[in-house]
Amino acid sequence: MLTTVITAFGVLLPVLFVVALGFWAGRAKRFDSDQVAGLNELVLNYAFPALLFVAIVRASRDALFSEAPFVLALIVAALGLFVVVALLSVFVLRHSLGSAAIQSISVTYSNASFAGIPILTPLFGQSALLTIATAALIFNITLVPVAVTMLEYDKQRAAGAATLSVSTLLGRSVVDSFKRSYVWAPLLATILVLLDVRVPTEIQSMLDLIGSATAGVALFVAGLILAAYRIKVTTEILGNVLTKMVVQPGIMALMVLALAIAKPVGSEAILICAISPGVICPMLAVRYKVYEAEAASTFLLATLLMIVVVPIAIVLTH
Repeated sequence: MLTTVITAFGVLLPVLFVVALGFWAGRAKRFDSDQVAGLNELVLNYAFPALLFVAIVRASRDALFSEAPFVLALIVAALGLFVVVALLSVFVLRHSLGSAAIQSISVTYSNASFAGIPILTPLFGQSALLTIATAALIFNITLVPVAVTMLEYDKQRAAGAATLSVSTLLGRSVVDSFKRSYVWAPLLATILVLLDVRVPTEIQSMLDLIGSATAGVALFVAGLILAAYRIKVTTEILGNVLTKMVVQPGIMALMVLALAIAKPVGSEAILICAISPGVICPMLAVRYKVYEAEAASTFLLATLLMIVVVPIAIVLTH
C-alpha cells in the first residue's frame, strides 16, 4: 500500500510542477495572449495529433477491438452524464441552454488527453497511449459537437435569429469537428490499422519527435490559462467539481465492473475520469461569453482536487 501511494504521488508531481511553472509564468506576465494562443495551436494542431496517430498505428487490430467495452463505458460515463447534467441545469437550476452546455462539458470532458500522458504511461507503459487516444477521440466527436450545437442554438435564439434547425447545427458541429487534426488523425490511424496497412517506421519516428512535445507544452499552457482567472466558490461550482472528480470516476468504476473490463484498461478508464476537466471548457465559455466565471472556477478547483483524487484512484485501481 505505501509503495503504491508513493508511486501515485510520484507520477502526479511532474504534472503539478509543469502546471505550476506555467501558472508562475502567467502571473509574472512572461507570455502575452498571442504567445499563449500560439502554444495552444502547436499542441492542438501539430503535436497532439501526431502523438495520437502514432499511438494508434502501433496497435494491432485485436488491440483496437479490445477497446470496444471501454468505448461503451466512456460513452455512458461521459455523454450519458452530460445529458443528465444538462437537463438538471436547464430545468432545475434554470440556466440558459448555452450555460447548461458549458456546465455539462465542464463535468464530463476529461483533460486526460494531456495530463493523462505523464500520469498513465509511467503506471501502465506505452500501451496506455492507445486508451488515451481512444478517450480523446470519443470526447471530441461526442461531447464537443453536442456542446457547440447547444451554444450556437442558444446564441441565435438570444439574438432573435434562430433560423437554423438543431439538426443543421449538429451537422455543422460534427463536420467542423472532423476538420480538426486531433480528430481526423486518430480516425485515419484507426482505419489504417483495421485495413492492416502498416505505416513505415521512418514516418512514425518523425511524428514521434513532434508528438513528444505534447504533454509538457500542454500542461504549461494549462498553467498559463489558470493564471488568467480568479477562483469563485459557490455551492453550484462545488457541485460541478464533485461531479467531475467523484461522480464520473464512480460511474466509470461501475461500468468497468458491469462490462468486466480487464486490467490495465479498466484501471486506465477510471483514472481518465479522475483527471480534471479539459482546458477547452473555459475556452468555450470565453468564446460564447456564457458561464465564464463558473467554468474557470470549476477548472481551477478540480485541478487542485486532482492532487487528492488521482492518488486515491491509483491506490484503489492497483
